[in-house]
Amino acid sequence: MSAFNHMVNTNPLPSIVEFGELFSALVRMKHYKTVVSLSKQMEMAGISHDVLSLTILINCFCRLCHVDYGFSVLGKIIKLGLEPNVITFSTLINGFCIEGKIGRAIELFDVMVARGYKPNVHSYSIIIKGLCRVGKTTEVIKLLEHMKVVGCEPDVVIYNTIVDRLCKDRLVNEAVHIFCKMKGTGILPTVVTYTSLIHGLRNLGRWKEAFGLLNEMKGGNIMPDLVAFSVLIDIMCKEGEVSEARVILKTMTEMGVEPDVATYNTLMNGYCLRMEVVEARKVFEVMISKGRMPDVFSFSILVNGYCKAKRIDEAKQLFDEMTHRGLIPDTVSYNTLISGLCQARRPLEAEELFKDMHSNGYPPNLVTYSILLDCLSKQGYLDQAMGLFRAMENSGLKPDLVTYNIMIDGMCKYGKFKDARELFAELSVKGLQPNNWVCTPTIDGVCKEGLLDEAHKAFRQMEKDDCSPAQGCINGRATY
Repeated sequence: MSAFNHMVNTNPLPSIVEFGELFSALVRMKHYKTVVSLSKQMEMAGISHDVLSLTILINCFCRLCHVDYGFSVLGKIIKLGLEPNVITFSTLINGFCIEGKIGRAIELFDVMVARGYKPNVHSYSIIIKGLCRVGKTTEVIKLLEHMKVVGCEPDVVIYNTIVDRLCKDRLVNEAVHIFCKMKGTGILPTVVTYTSLIHGLRNLGRWKEAFGLLNEMKGGNIMPDLVAFSVLIDIMCKEGEVSEARVILKTMTEMGVEPDVATYNTLMNGYCLRMEVVEARKVFEVMISKGRMPDVFSFSILVNGYCKAKRIDEAKQLFDEMTHRGLIPDTVSYNTLISGLCQARRPLEAEELFKDMHSNGYPPNLVTYSILLDCLSKQGYLDQAMGLFRAMENSGLKPDLVTYNIMIDGMCKYGKFKDARELFAELSVKGLQPNNWVCTPTIDGVCKEGLLDEAHKAFRQMEKDDCSPAQGCINGRATY
């Protein structure tokens, strides 16, 4: 602002070119509203606009999602007898793309061409980015071919945009084809190109090809970035090659690319998947020593690792450490430890943690209830299980078929057949269609009570509902 005030108070006044340079600098800093305001003040000071300064103003309106105001400025350009150029039209086209109005953008692009303005690489790049944003990859490929026909060679930005979109749409073969075509025209891929392809190949489980691209990058003296390295570490961990992932992490740091928390989390998770929780903990400590503070997901990974290794007390200590560090456990963290306590046959501790979860402002979800209900019902705490089941309903959560199956199976296992029948009867009221897992214990329980007529009736109703109990149940009891 001080630079602008100095300029308007200078005698003689600076040229519009100098004001344009100032406005461009402000645009680079994303101070769009400031440019709009200063533009008005400049006019009031008697300084006339040129096409460039008005195009900058159009860009600001477009960035502020006011493409309609941008068109008003276009009208002003024509009214002043100035000639709009390709940049002016491209800026308005970009404004439509920013607002998601890709149809309008294409219409304006066609109008620009019809009026004799020749689109440049930047114009095509804007349209291609807009089409990619809405997933119109077929149109993008056609436009890419059209560029070559009219003698406008695509640049690396356009190729990167297309490759990235194709990979996100899981059209990796098509992306590889564009990648090869790009190299064939003499355009060298960048780290962005390789990272998109590596990510796309990873998502389709094509690990070897992804790793091959890393070697190609090295051969071309292209430094992989954090994303590329992280994807490769993830690939190795999913393949069970955690030692290789550790080597990549070491290479990464040696090349001056510092791993972030997400990268360390991936490696920790890889170790935990192999039940190597001690190694995972070492990675955790290295991360802290490097000044990377673990997040909730870091702790959740380790808690899960300790639970799977049946080292529940260490899992609980780590959970407590998370809160002492000022991190707030999320629903996933609570569910992980509750599940671990349940698997360790410590249902009362799991129930206490469930209560803490609720009191700390994290309402349990259907998964939380299902974990605890399964634990309580399997270990004979049926009254607590039923109380929890009804509390879940009162909280607004709707039990699903899995939840009902847990309850019915538990009731049947401990001889509470009447309760099981009542729960089964609720299914149709709740609009749930019984499946084999629900039908079998229900009929089994009715048979055990000696209510064979009722069992036969229930069996026929289940057949009518396309629910067939297990063969053992049919042969063993229902047809007795």
